[in-house]
Amino acid sequence: MKNKFILTFLLVTGLCFSEMQAQVKQVTIIDDLETPVPNEGIIRIDSDPKITELIGVLSSDSSINANNFVKINGFRIQVYMSNNPKTARKEITDRQSLIQAAFPDIAIYKGYAAPNWKLVVGDFRTKEEADVFKQKMLKSIPELGKEMYIVQDIINISIQNTNE
Repeated sequence: MKNKFILTFLLVTGLCFSEMQAQVKQVTIIDDLETPVPNEGIIRIDSDPKITELIGVLSSDSSINANNFVKINGFRIQVYMSNNPKTARKEITDRQSLIQAAFPDIAIYKGYAAPNWKLVVGDFRTKEEADVFKQKMLKSIPELGKEMYIVQDIINISIQNTNE
């Protein structure tokens, strides 16, 4: 008797949960843009429903972190890589200082992924953007030129707060 009650309870709970999921409407970026905001303009987008399907949906588990950055695939410029722990930290610090002096607003990331120490620069959406900045770096800091490579990485893109 007890097993039948537990089985019935689980079955009813599962059915209720699946019904709730079916009722949740997926919100696309178009729906989000068309949502009225007090004291702001109204956006109306007329498009083929197939376009909406191609755009995708906003997910509740997006990778926006506390600093209002979203993580996406992109490119960075690798300016140093070494597997020598005795010299790597000093080299990274020296190169980081050079880059910060020439480009104070650029993001610089240093890290260790066994067995390599790395120093990468920037958050670029396209390889072309990274190449343009790489050329600027080559002109400003030519001594780093031999070790500069454009690499694919997960980059941070800032999200503008629309409530301000």
